[in-house]
Amino acid sequence: MSDLEQELIRAEHDGWRALASGRGAEHYRRHLAENAVMAFSFGVLSRQEAIGAMEAAPPWSNFELIKPRVVELSPDSGIVVYRVNAQRAGEEPYEAIISSTFVQGDGRWLLAFHQQSPIAD
Repeated sequence: MSDLEQELIRAEHDGWRALASGRGAEHYRRHLAENAVMAFSFGVLSRQEAIGAMEAAPPWSNFELIKPRVVELSPDSGIVVYRVNAQRAGEEPYEAIISSTFVQGDGRWLLAFHQQSPIAD
């Protein structure tokens, strides 16, 4: 696994760990690109809308990233693609195919685009 692959998969895990600890909004204030968008089945959110949604959402109680892989776009950008199994306390399990596009900025990896496609039963 290349250094880029390791760094981007680590960055994606860091985001999930922050969301599971209730610090998702704080984490993504530092790690979302200014022009970032997040695409969900219910719509596309701007950076500010996404951070607001993270503040309002309960933390994930568990999550598993399954078979993450990286599409290297350049030395300073790449896409992490994987399946996630996750669950919040008292809720049904959530399964989705995820893609997160990262770019290098301000000396760190910034999430520029995130997309979730829930897996239908």
